[in-house]
Parts: sequence; C-alpha cells; structure tokens
Amino acid sequence: MAGFHKDGGHFYLRCAIEKPDPELCRKVFPMVEVWQERINRGREHGDQSIAANGFLQMLRQLSVVFLQDSVPLEELYPCLFIWNAPLFQDPQYITFKNKLTRSMNEAPTPQDLTLQMAMSLMHDYVRAMHTDVSARLASLTHNIEQQSQHTSQFLDDLLSGRIPFSLQVDPSYVQNSHQSFTPSTPSTSLPITMNTAAINRTISNVGIPAQYTNNTPTNNVITISSTADDPPHYKMSRGITNLYDLWREWHTGLSGSPAVFELEHTWKTKWRRGDDKWVNRRVTIICEIQAYQEKYELTPEAALKEIDDRRIVL
Repeated sequence: MAGFHKDGGHFYLRCAIEKPDPELCRKVFPMVEVWQERINRGREHGDQSIAANGFLQMLRQLSVVFLQDSVPLEELYPCLFIWNAPLFQDPQYITFKNKLTRSMNEAPTPQDLTLQMAMSLMHDYVRAMHTDVSARLASLTHNIEQQSQHTSQFLDDLLSGRIPFSLQVDPSYVQNSHQSFTPSTPSTSLPITMNTAAINRTISNVGIPAQYTNNTPTNNVITISSTADDPPHYKMSRGITNLYDLWREWHTGLSGSPAVFELEHTWKTKWRRGDDKWVNRRVTIICEIQAYQEKYELTPEAALKEIDDRRIVL
C-alpha cells in the first residue's frame, strides 16, 4: 500500500520524481570533483583508494537526495536559517524547485499506479462510474433542496393565511349518513375535499385559530381564461400582515398563484371581479413603496425594510 514491491528493489517518493541537473548537484559538495580528480591522478601512478572513491560516489548520491528533500522540507519548515544559504537562492535551484513542486502536485498515488498497472480497464471504469455517481448525487441533492424550499414556503404561506385553506363536505354524503346512521354501527371516516374556492367560514367550524383564517374568501386561480372576456379568478390575500409579503404577492405571486402585477397588466381590472376597493388600497401602498425606493435610490429589499421598521415603531 505504501508503494514498495514485495520482492524489494522498488520505492515511491514524490520528491524523487524529478532529478536535479549534475551542475546543480556539484554545488552542494563542490570539493567532490576536486578530490575525484586527485584520486584519478593517483591511479595513473599506481595508487588506488577504493574507500575514498566509494565515499565520493556516496556524496554525489547524497547531493541528489539533499536537493530533492529540500523542496518539501522548505514547505514544512519555511523559517529555518538554512534556506538563506546562497545555494537556495541560485536560479538553477529555483528552477528545479518549481519544476519538482508542480510534478509532486500532479503525481498519482501508489495505489493508483498499482491499479493502473494491474487493471487499467477496471481502473478507468471505476473512475468513470465514480464521476457519474457524483454528478447524479449532486443533481439530486440540488433538486431536493429546491423542493424543500418550495414546500417550506408553501407551508409558511398556508399557516400565515397568505393562501387559503378550506374544507368542504359533500352535502349528499352528510344526508345519506344521517339516514343510515344507527347507534350500533361504528361511524366511518367522513370524506373531505380540499377546495380553494370554498368560503372560509367552513374553517372556523373546525377550530383553526383566528390568525390563520380570513372573514373574506381568498382564492387562488381556479379558472384559466381561453378568451379575452374570461380572465382568471383570483382574490388578493387577506392574511398578509407585512409589506414583504404584499410586495411578493404583487410582483411574483404567492405559492404558485399569479403575480397581481401580471394580472393588472394583462387583464386591467377585469380579473378583480368586484374586489376593486381592496386592490386599489394595495396599489396605493405599492406605489408609495416604489416612490420611496426611487427617492432614496434603494433596492426593493432595503426600501421595504426601512418602511416596515418605521411602521412597527409608529
């Protein structure tokens, strides 16, 4: 796993990927070549020094190891005094250092090398499958987060009364239940249907708190027009209690409902269906917010915050 072969003779060191130039190596132990020349001259006169020659060979190898190890060591201990030596300021060393650093960052791990040599096709397949699974997981996570945000916003609008919630009982079922009811027969579950067009007084009968209900029906779009004379049926929410939600209802719509601005632009006043007084009051507030925003050159969010803060203080 560390990169060593079981039969020996192999090793894996990232810093050994690049080998320094011989000229740079000679600058580590400058006297090696001088003494090598003296030993060579002694051989010409019959003198031999096997130990001295082996020692010089060892110094040459150590100069390579020293230069290779200095690069990662400088990253680990940048404050050591040794890095001020002239050798480490030499242009040849700086070139070698930059080259070795790039190679170390791009070097594969021993496990990857072993897997590539043993099972190159399997290695490519596993890597491609990992990439595909990662991409699919990221896409799925993104979709789940979006759906979660949409659901959270919908529940918030529902509980705050910005969108309607009403219950409607089928009258025919109630009548048939009274006719067939006997004390000895267990009661069955009463079928309830969701209907956004139902009157909100039905809600009060089941004990929903008053802050989540409205005395006036509040409908989402229940009909989509196919002709110019039949606009969508929508009533602005009666449960809005702050400027932020009013601004959102006007410009983007609440939980899938149409934006009031678009209804006004497309249908003029036809869509209001007798709700002109309520809409006109909201139009006045929207215009005041826009005027305040333009006067003080604010973003919509900043203008809404300042106005709402003043409203709360007053």
